[in-house]
Amino acid sequence: MKKFLILAIFFYILAILETSFFIHFKFFSFLPNLILISQILITLFEKPYKTDALYSAILAGFFLDIFSEKPLGFNIITLFFITFFLKEILKRYVRI
Repeated sequence: MKKFLILAIFFYILAILETSFFIHFKFFSFLPNLILISQILITLFEKPYKTDALYSAILAGFFLDIFSEKPLGFNIITLFFITFFLKEILKRYVRI
């Protein structure tokens, strides 16, 4: 429960910063999606059999949906499928 709350605060702060502050600092007319980058890093560094990254993908997508003009659920589904796809690749093809 503590991990979920920390992730919620983390993604909320990233969403606020991404939509209000970092919009003024475009790099070569490109704004990196910090929530997507952090979600991919969470997925890659988590053990393949755990499911916390899938829950954090739903949470991150929810905060992206709140602060975007896209329909509600678009970013949730996108991040969930990206995370699920990465988890499956890590389970099948990566041996540590």
